[in-house]
Parts: sequence; structure tokens; C-alpha cells
Amino acid sequence: MKKTLLLCALFLGSLHAEDGIIANFGVGAGYNRYSEYSFMHTNELLLNANANLGYRYQFAKLEAVGDGFTTIGQYRGEYQNDPLDGAKKEGTAKMIFMSQIFDGQLKAGVDLLAFSKSYDLFLQSGIGYRYLYNNTAGFKRAQIYVYVPIELEGEIAASPSFAWTYSLGYKHLIEGRHASLGGVLGYESEDYYAKQDKGFGAKASFGWKETSSDSKTFTRFVVDYWKIDYANTKASVNHLGNPTITVEPKNFTISVFVQHGWRF
Repeated sequence: MKKTLLLCALFLGSLHAEDGIIANFGVGAGYNRYSEYSFMHTNELLLNANANLGYRYQFAKLEAVGDGFTTIGQYRGEYQNDPLDGAKKEGTAKMIFMSQIFDGQLKAGVDLLAFSKSYDLFLQSGIGYRYLYNNTAGFKRAQIYVYVPIELEGEIAASPSFAWTYSLGYKHLIEGRHASLGGVLGYESEDYYAKQDKGFGAKASFGWKETSSDSKTFTRFVVDYWKIDYANTKASVNHLGNPTITVEPKNFTISVFVQHGWRF
């Protein structure tokens, strides 16, 4: 019996050549679009820096993942009242729009294909935190999402030095906060704070990783999506002294980008 257990332990330990510390760093670029239905949207260049650090032991892993983004592009918004004098006048406002975003996750996973030497398929979950900040024409805006990622992430080894990688995940929003800081500029009578925690996110990626005599690299294509419902409304007074309703509309964000980096 002891011999059988020893053989099983040796077999499990031989399945994964990459057991140990997980450490990656990469950069990326792509496209970002934020849209509030029938009201405004942005088209932006997205720049990314990403890193993860963790530990894998046989069929289990624990890791922290972080993504930082800067986006810059054009804001295009429709209005029915002139923003300067309040007169009835339909028009389109255009301006440069820029955002900073941080998205981090702490998660644990179990390999569902632990007995395969060529395939990995981790079922993983944990806690995620996303923070967005932008300042357009002096109007500051911030959003915080706390969410639970539920993911499948795996790879297919094509050779000892090359493997295909993939992931598919759902992000369950558990807490959402929004702040529009327009009061200091006189756009509104006071700043606007609201809960905005009805919605969800999704993320998918596909790529590959390579190992050579002098480096270990990865490349992947990523699609990241958020859909968020209306926040609570709030009565206020605008800069013209007219009563108005402030609300953060339902919106969606989609980011499509490529990442390339190094494994250590």
C-alpha cells in the first residue's frame, strides 16, 4: 500500500514541469469604447501594462493579477439644450477624452485536467477590483467595481517549447460606486455620488507562449466587456439655476487589445 501511494505521488509530481513561482510582465495596446446608450460614446486608443505573481503546486495555484490602462481618444456626446445658456438647441459636443484604469484580481484555481501532460484547464475564482478615473474639461469622474471572477483558463502544449493559451470568464458585480465631481466647477449645485451595482462583465483571451534558450515569452489577444445598469437619480440645480435630475446612465465598455510579455 505504501509503495502504491509513493508511486501515485511521484506520478502526480511529474505531471507539471512548471510547478513553482508564476511571474509574468507584459505590455499591450488596442481599442477602448465606452458608450451611454443614445447619449454619448468614446473611441479611444488603449495602452496597457500587466503583471501577475503566484505559485503553482501540482493541480492547484494561487495568483495575483494586475492590469493598468491609459486610454485617450475622442468623446462624442449629443445634447438637446445648449450647455452654456440652456436654450433649446440640439447639437453634438466633441472633445479629447482620457482615462486611467486599474483592474486587479486575487484568485485560486484547480486544474480539472491534472492527469494530462499536454493540457491544463483551471477552474478559478476569487475577488476583483476595478477603478476608473477621468477628468474631461475639468469634470472629474470615478467608478469603483468590486466583483467575483469565475473563469476557465488553460493551455494546450504543442511541443516542449510552444503552447496555446486560452481563457473565458464571467465577472459578477457585487459592489459598484460612481462619483461625478462637477459641483466645484458649478455645473451642478453639488457633486453626485451613487451606487451602481447592477451589471456584469466578461473576458476572453487566446494566445500562445514560447520558450527559447534565452527567453520565455507570451502573446495573447484579449476582449474585455462590462455592461452596467442605471444608478440612482438625484435632484439638483444646474449652473443656470434650473432644477434638473442627475443620473449615471446605463452603459457598456468594450476593450480589444493585444498583450506581449515575458515569463520569469
